[in-house]
Amino acid sequence: AVGFVFVNHLDGQLPPTGSLTFGGEADAVAVGVSKESGAWLREYAAGGGGAGGTHVASDAAAEAELTVEATTEPGESRNVVGRVGPDTDERLLLLAHYDGHDIAEGALDNGCGIATVATAAGILTEAELPIGVDVVAVGAEEVGLLGAEHLAETVDLDRIRGVINVDGAGRHRDLVALAHASDAAASVARSVSTATRQPIAVDAEPHPFSDQWPFVRRGVPALQLHSDSGDRGRGWGHTHADTRDKVDDRNVREHAMLTALLVCEFAAAERDVPRLDREELVAEFRDADFETGMRAADLWPDGWE
Repeated sequence: AVGFVFVNHLDGQLPPTGSLTFGGEADAVAVGVSKESGAWLREYAAGGGGAGGTHVASDAAAEAELTVEATTEPGESRNVVGRVGPDTDERLLLLAHYDGHDIAEGALDNGCGIATVATAAGILTEAELPIGVDVVAVGAEEVGLLGAEHLAETVDLDRIRGVINVDGAGRHRDLVALAHASDAAASVARSVSTATRQPIAVDAEPHPFSDQWPFVRRGVPALQLHSDSGDRGRGWGHTHADTRDKVDDRNVREHAMLTALLVCEFAAAERDVPRLDREELVAEFRDADFETGMRAADLWPDGWE
């Protein structure tokens, strides 16, 4: 393909933005268009390109011209690191990305997530933690997880018990814990849900599209904390409508409390959290039908054959 048009599924003239690949320019020109514009384009294509979508010939192909004016410039981002708990060799990582796409405020993606982590960190300063926790606000997630990649490359992963990545929490009522093929990480979430009698939906299926990925592919167990609206897709995220009026402070506060409890449970001395087995992880990604898309985007790791 020489061009790519991504059509949003939400009403309201909300063209989406995003990235086609990680950390570089894509091979094809791409744009996001609103649901309404997409409907017009489908009608136009179905009519063979005739005016108003009127059919011009049974075998006619619709033609369209796509022009994009954009540049790729060098930029700079930073990871911001804080620490709570004792100064131990073994550490736990608590992450959230603070960057957002520049077409809106990024209040939901991921303003809610970074607010959840900041609030949880305040709670954890009063906790008796058996191991230390590195609280990291990572940058450049939206252009390819670059901050998390740098973090994974520069920390001693042998010292990291696990990762809790808060991307999507605080947006909607009920918390979702994505365990990324780790039974032990899933058990952490279930234990906190049972103890607090708060609903935490646990999903074991992995994916490569958030800041836990640089760690998961290296075998580090992880939880990603999300929240579910019950609707398909990312909602207002990556559109002009991702603004602070959509945020419910009660969700942020509740998810921050649960996040702090999840950190404490993950860090518990009696909890065994083994490394991920590479062959099992590869099988999980294949079972989830990620391989074709990841290879197309050059995300399938070397050695995962």
